[in-house]
Amino acid sequence: MCVLVLFFVATVVAFKIYTSNYYAAENAVIQEISADEIGEVRVFSNEYCSAFVPKDGNYRAVIVFYPGGKVEYSAYDSLMYELSSRGFICLLARMPDNIALLGVDAVNDLLPDDEKIQQLAQSLDWYMAGHSLGGTAATKYLADNFSREPGEKIGDAGAGNSAGDNHAGVAGIGKFKGLILCASYPSYDLSCAPIRMLSIYGSNDGVLRMGAYEKARINWPADSAEVVLDGGIHSYFGSYGIQSGDGKPTLTNEQQIEKTADIIDEWIG
Repeated sequence: MCVLVLFFVATVVAFKIYTSNYYAAENAVIQEISADEIGEVRVFSNEYCSAFVPKDGNYRAVIVFYPGGKVEYSAYDSLMYELSSRGFICLLARMPDNIALLGVDAVNDLLPDDEKIQQLAQSLDWYMAGHSLGGTAATKYLADNFSREPGEKIGDAGAGNSAGDNHAGVAGIGKFKGLILCASYPSYDLSCAPIRMLSIYGSNDGVLRMGAYEKARINWPADSAEVVLDGGIHSYFGSYGIQSGDGKPTLTNEQQIEKTADIIDEWIG
């Protein structure tokens, strides 16, 4: 028994050490990117997420975004500002230990504690999105739940129940309409899911495993689109520097984020 306890403690300590070494947000870059959108976007935060809401009230859809593995969630503020300035309510998840696979069901807790925003979100289409490991987690959520209302218990399709003891959640809104993957691929089968999918990655990505990416095409929904950003890299979907093993960009961080927002904007339409 003592050996098992020691092994468990050692495992927990090793995991905490591993996750404590993460990529922090580059605030200077985020501030530069968001400077033009600050007057157009309101930001709400709680313990579950940051929500980016267009000030003009012309809401087009809701995008739930799962951050990449071992990346500070606020590193994606810049992309959220860009998307929100184009009319999208963006909910950026805060993941346990910066690992999205530890918070696959995070979407059930994300709607801000703002009654007006909650009411507005009920009438909009919702899209799941994620970068790298965050895309994998988003895929798993949809694979488990695509036939159910967001926030509904597995096995209770059509019942309209909220998920267990979760926070207010997003139960009762319309089904997800699509999945947006940035430098990621669906590790779970979505080939029969009634959703659209958009895959975006950079031509100079040095982190994305292209062999696994190609094999995962079998999991793509029938209605899928793919865009390769010329000169883009893995790291520049967020603002946290260039991670180990990534390629050399010919786009700036700002350019890649703006182009990514343009692609998503056009695809949602």
